[in-house]
Amino acid sequence: MAVSIPPDFLQKIRSQAEKDYPHETCGILTGPANHKAQVTGIYRCRNVQDEYHALDPASFPRTSQTAYFIDPKDLLRIQRETREQQCEIRVIYHSHVNTGAYFSEEDQRIALSEGNPNYPGVSYIVVSVKEGKAGEVSLFEWEEKSRSFVKTELK
Repeated sequence: MAVSIPPDFLQKIRSQAEKDYPHETCGILTGPANHKAQVTGIYRCRNVQDEYHALDPASFPRTSQTAYFIDPKDLLRIQRETREQQCEIRVIYHSHVNTGAYFSEEDQRIALSEGNPNYPGVSYIVVSVKEGKAGEVSLFEWEEKSRSFVKTELK
């Protein structure tokens, strides 16, 4: 079942991506556990890619201009809050700087563990930000048949 994103949440994501430009932005959308397609919460996350890159450039060769790494403290807090609210993570979002809103090989690599989604049932949004202006927004969902995340209609 495709997730439905409220228009005001899409606007918040676009605005956040513009504010974080020229760095990739990131965050999480949540929804009630008993309504799989509904999104009711939005959490802005800190992209700590530069911090990890500075500590270990061999393991983290990219900077925040070409990658995102959600602050583990943000992720733990969001997971705790969603459980308390009887909600679940629905969408992980991030931006691409000065390129299109596609699900890159790097995005796919980060989203998978041993060929399976790290977060089963969670979709991904990618927003393109070129020269500081948010453009195309795309939604990607796991397709079992192709064993990859594929672009789906954004509702």
